[in-house]
Amino acid sequence: MLTTEDCVDSVVWSLDLSLVIIMGAESSVPEGRTRSEYETSSQHVPILFHSVHGDNIKLEKNRTVASRPEGFCKGIAFSNRPIKVREKVFIKFVDISTNWSGALRIGFTMNDPASMKSRLPLYACPNLTAMQGNWVKAIAERMAKKDSVLFYYVEESGDVHYGIDNASYGVFFGGVNTRGKLWAVLDIYGNTISVEFLHRDTFTPIRSNNNSISPSNRHVNNSLSNEIPADVERICASNATFDYNENLFWESRICGRNVRIEAYNQAYRKNGCKDQSYIFLNQSLKLGWRIALEVIEVTPERIGSLVYGVTSCNPADLKQSDLPKDSGDLVDRPEYWIVKYDSNSYYERDIIIYSIDRKGEVSVRKNKDKFVTFHVDPTQPMWLFFNMVGRVSGLGIITAICSEESQESASIVQPMQNVRISEDDSGNGSPGPSNQQPASECVICCEDNVDCALYRCGHMCMCYTCASRMWQPGVKASCPICRKDILDVIKIYK
Repeated sequence: MLTTEDCVDSVVWSLDLSLVIIMGAESSVPEGRTRSEYETSSQHVPILFHSVHGDNIKLEKNRTVASRPEGFCKGIAFSNRPIKVREKVFIKFVDISTNWSGALRIGFTMNDPASMKSRLPLYACPNLTAMQGNWVKAIAERMAKKDSVLFYYVEESGDVHYGIDNASYGVFFGGVNTRGKLWAVLDIYGNTISVEFLHRDTFTPIRSNNNSISPSNRHVNNSLSNEIPADVERICASNATFDYNENLFWESRICGRNVRIEAYNQAYRKNGCKDQSYIFLNQSLKLGWRIALEVIEVTPERIGSLVYGVTSCNPADLKQSDLPKDSGDLVDRPEYWIVKYDSNSYYERDIIIYSIDRKGEVSVRKNKDKFVTFHVDPTQPMWLFFNMVGRVSGLGIITAICSEESQESASIVQPMQNVRISEDDSGNGSPGPSNQQPASECVICCEDNVDCALYRCGHMCMCYTCASRMWQPGVKASCPICRKDILDVIKIYK
């Protein structure tokens, strides 16, 4: 026998058409309407919670609110109707606890919730996702704040995008099959106690609380809009047309232990600390990017350089314990690292521009003045990082802008693993052992300039042509300097 809730789940009243749609059956398209117009209008039907849910879930407020008043599991819930491609699902955090760990999990399922009534697992991850046709991922616990509003949606490609309040964070995960009907899945887990579905037509994005931000940080605040600050645009001026990137922020999953990140695009060194203030961008660099940062806090009594650089190491693969006290020790890691020391005297509201061209040339500007140029390997992905160990104690991301021409180039690809590249003590960005003065001419042909490094010893003593002739996969060869075996030859761009 059907319950009252089951009956409500079987029928959805369309607000603008007064049309009854039987869930699970193909609905007819009203006369005079195309299917595209009809499906668009169906997105205006409010999303409610399905009557099928975990044992610890309690539905309230006409099934717009789902709560888990006890326990920490059995909190799976579904939308009462399928979600269309590119239809945003808005979820408000109504109640948050501090007694547990973990937070809300979000995703989609191809399985009609009515068919899962007797086989709901304890958890969405990994139990539900192990079943065919389910895609769910946990959000970061720091994002689950009372009264914040999360949204997510799926593209036709299967990529799921998400964001919090007025900030969009891009692709969350992918691989969703969009060829059939998809219901929203929530696992009200851990410290997430109660959530509410918000109707898209009545939802007003909640602006971030910027009370803790210095009034001088007008550029940082503007980074949440789709406008490039005029002075930044002037500094980056060229004949190109620029495109705003709103999904760039500090990677909060890995940073130094003495860093605090606020509003996702502002990073500060904790008071009284002087090291372990590493921060990474959440996206790898794209050829043609110009990344604009603002100095949002300085500590005048501190002396020392702002450390910055690029690495082929994905920050997501690092642990906090991997970050050394001395930034120079990063070059001893197996990945590709270039570490630079910026000794400029910075003040609040100074703007720093980092740009990379198609050839891998990186240039750095302080306000309007270029002061450093160095090269990186453009054939592998690169992440920009900083260590705020000197006068600069706060950095804010203004924006990343790129020319239309550079949008055609893909992100720097083909990662090179287990490559040890060091830079010399002068900090000029040239790879090589820290105690070596690189030769200017190849020691083999004595004609061409040195433009490669030998792995693993790191010596730079040959041109790439001679080194490639000497060493080939499967052929044993030794370094002319130290006689250690050559395992690879790495092209160097000076």
